Amino acid sequence: MEPGRKDKTLTPIVTVGRAEPADRAEKGKATGGPGWALPFTLAVGLGLLVLLVALPGGLGEKLAFLNSGVCPQRPAHSYFFQGRQMPLEARMVGIFAGFGLTLFGLWLVGRGRALQWPRRSIGLGLAGLVGLMAFDGFNSTFWDLGWPTLYTPQNWLRLLTGVASGVGIAGLVLPAVNLVIWRRGYLITTFKSGLEIGLALLAGLLYALGVLAGWDWLYWPLSVLAVIGVIVMLLCFNLMIAAIVLRRENQAANLVEFLALATPVFLVSLAEMMLFAAFRVALAGNSPTFF
Repeated sequence: MEPGRKDKTLTPIVTVGRAEPADRAEKGKATGGPGWALPFTLAVGLGLLVLLVALPGGLGEKLAFLNSGVCPQRPAHSYFFQGRQMPLEARMVGIFAGFGLTLFGLWLVGRGRALQWPRRSIGLGLAGLVGLMAFDGFNSTFWDLGWPTLYTPQNWLRLLTGVASGVGIAGLVLPAVNLVIWRRGYLITTFKSGLEIGLALLAGLLYALGVLAGWDWLYWPLSVLAVIGVIVMLLCFNLMIAAIVLRRENQAANLVEFLALATPVFLVSLAEMMLFAAFRVALAGNSPTFF
């Protein structure tokens, strides 16, 4: 990691990874990246569009199907808005919405390319948020199995601990993604203090209060936000895998170069969700019909 210039806020900007060989750099400039990227992206995008149109039912049913491969969608563990079940269970609604909101907030305050993990005490706090969700998850699982538990599981607990874990996961995962994807990043942590974590938790709490209110007009924005969180989290992990497998680590120097990698990976992530859903339907013998 080489020191670089500083921005107007005196946050150091550094170059990540080793210098790119001159011949490889010139080749990349000449071709604009891998030659298969554009046709691959167009082919996958067209295929997904055809599948989306071909799927039966309305948008709500399609969202339910898309997420059925990553979530059991049990009615007893889910929230309803005027009889319409959310496409994810309470815990996963919290996890993915909390993750998505936190990433958006970090980008909004200029931490989107943060390369450093928080200091030990803050990092342990973020890990503790994830652990809190895991603890409630084990308690809920023991209840379902008929084993002794410390308390009766509640959907509001699943939702709130899920939101907290989403904040924790975002704060811990983002530096790893940036260290693999970006050519240059900011020598700054995702969270500097407990107060900043509290603000992220407050945003998640407001989302959770909207879910708990159950007002019909909130159904679509809250459901879509949770689904976007699923895609964004899957995209983050797939981006790291794709960059390493394709030997494209630290190649994104700007938004255009980032999108050159992120767009096909985004489409692959959607395809993965569809495959997971189709696999579950094949095992269960039916598809979700919640709406």
